[in-house]
Amino acid sequence: MKPTQEQFLLALVRIETFSPAPRVLAKAMTLLRDPLSDIGSIAALVGSDPALATDIIRCSNSVYYRAGEPVRSIGDAVQKIGMRETIRMLNVAVARLMAGKDLRSYGMAGDAFWAESLLHGLFLFELAEQTGKADPDQAYTVGLLRFIGRLAIDRLMLEHGKPRPADVSFAVWEETSVGFNQAQAGALLLAKWQFVEEMVQAVAGQDRPERLAESSWLAEAMHFASQVLPTGSAASEKQPELGDLAKAEDGFMTANDLTLDNVSTVLSTTRQTFGQVRAVF
Repeated sequence: MKPTQEQFLLALVRIETFSPAPRVLAKAMTLLRDPLSDIGSIAALVGSDPALATDIIRCSNSVYYRAGEPVRSIGDAVQKIGMRETIRMLNVAVARLMAGKDLRSYGMAGDAFWAESLLHGLFLFELAEQTGKADPDQAYTVGLLRFIGRLAIDRLMLEHGKPRPADVSFAVWEETSVGFNQAQAGALLLAKWQFVEEMVQAVAGQDRPERLAESSWLAEAMHFASQVLPTGSAASEKQPELGDLAKAEDGFMTANDLTLDNVSTVLSTTRQTFGQVRAVF
């Protein structure tokens, strides 16, 4: 028997209340677009969550940021690396906190879940930079959180269902065992955490962007990313066969004036940054 709608909503509530970190990130994304916000406002917001503040301070002292004199407060950390870079680091810290847990019902280790989320966030960031069609920081956040709905489904199935058989894909298992997919669950979570509607709709439409009431470049980019970076890509250094991609993809490359060379460059930069960020965190 499939879990009920009531059981699903209870699973969402448990995930929603797990940590204040996603709400901090949603507020930080709003501050980033507020011309009246400054370093002090970002420092105060991040400092409201001790775990996130500790992560930011530690990372700002890493060799990635050319350490120098060690910083000991979140204010000094934000001053050192800047407001925009702090929010990018906050993105990663929040995603690591939420996506770094084993998905036992899926049969997916926390490290693999986190790595896949990070890889997609970085790929969308580079894709937005390459095309100029979206704010790279917003694309980064959406990519990092695109699979967050798996948390709710995993929790639900641990309590009311059976684990995914090894020979069944994530998508098929979600639809047949739960009756909805992780994109729907993720969109509900982002809405509860008060992310802007544009990001909520992008996550909701990541698998079928053409079904959205309004077109969403972010949803289309996530759909394209799933073709370039199928499940398990984070664990492999093997590049996809881009020639096959050009034949199979559904027009995203043409619509965004992308060539195979462009996509190859985006992938290479993504992989390089992926290694650097994982080393820091």
